[in-house]
Amino acid sequence: MALFTYGIVFIIGIIISLILSIVGLFIGHIILFDSIALAIITGVVSNSVFSIHPALSLVIGIVLFALLFWLQNTKFGFWIIGGLLSFVWGYIFSIIAYMFSDRDVIWHYVVLGLGTVLMMGLHIKARDS
Repeated sequence: MALFTYGIVFIIGIIISLILSIVGLFIGHIILFDSIALAIITGVVSNSVFSIHPALSLVIGIVLFALLFWLQNTKFGFWIIGGLLSFVWGYIFSIIAYMFSDRDVIWHYVVLGLGTVLMMGLHIKARDS
């Protein structure tokens, strides 16, 4: 029984570590996180929705990652992609707030605005460091 308990505690520790690593990547390196997340989503969608071979889906994801990461490190690409992705993250946060606030539209718009501004700040911080 003790071995089982230690195993459960070990698994919980690993899960918490992974979650904190993802949050750290998200906060400290949002440009890298955005590029990775969109590359993974694109690879999965190209395989599951468009029935593209998994190897080609992997190549599509890698190419998109490289393109987005490069674009976000250019002056104009940063403002275009960073601005759009900041709005997308703000919208995701606002949908969550909307669902948890019993469909309150005011919370939706307030969190959308604050989330977009916060994410733009994270993008600027990541670009400057």
